[in-house]
Amino acid sequence: MSPERKPLFCMNPILCPALVTLRFVSEVVIGAPFEVTSDLLDHFGVNLVCHGTKYYAMCEDGSDPYAEPKRRGIFKFVESGNQTTTEGIVSRIIRRRLEFEDRNRNKEEKEVKALAALEASKQS
Repeated sequence: MSPERKPLFCMNPILCPALVTLRFVSEVVIGAPFEVTSDLLDHFGVNLVCHGTKYYAMCEDGSDPYAEPKRRGIFKFVESGNQTTTEGIVSRIIRRRLEFEDRNRNKEEKEVKALAALEASKQS
């Protein structure tokens, strides 16, 4: 028996198109609000709210964005088994960007030296 297809709320515009392809997702709500409110849960008939076990941010006022689903008893942490985090990905991107810049700076310095040596050999 296949699970019932329900809307999926997504705040990440890069991730949303991939979520549409999942067989148990009927629709993706792009630009979902950060805080899961009573109105949102009632409007879409949400009966389960999940979040990975990794850290999640609080609302700007310091409140828990999942307070309402927790109050209703429909919130669940899900262990993905994957240790990848947004912070890890951003750190890797920055580190690789800096490596790229260093590599290109070194290449440029070698090219400038080679060009100077070529010019010097032409003049002799």
